[in-house]
Amino acid sequence: MAAKQTVYHVQRSTARATAAGVRWEVEGREGRRVLREPHHTQKGALHAARERAKEHTPAQVVVHAADGHVRSAYTYGSPGTSRGGRGRRAGSPGGVY
Repeated sequence: MAAKQTVYHVQRSTARATAAGVRWEVEGREGRRVLREPHHTQKGALHAARERAKEHTPAQVVVHAADGHVRSAYTYGSPGTSRGGRGRRAGSPGGVY
């Protein structure tokens, strides 16, 4: 049986967290554990999400823009990837969408 894919979302934080100076977060589920990891920048959140995805393959990182729409997605450890686990951008040939 194939392992269930873990999905990490890089998205804007809630208004309450933003008031505390946290602007972005990584949200996902690792088994039964729900992950909400705060970050000050989107770049920092994306880096953390990619590292987690590499550790918990098969996984996907979905990056949301500030307004909430999906900007890009990367897949790690899927049987269909042939680029050494580096992931693929959504919309590129062989991508996730």
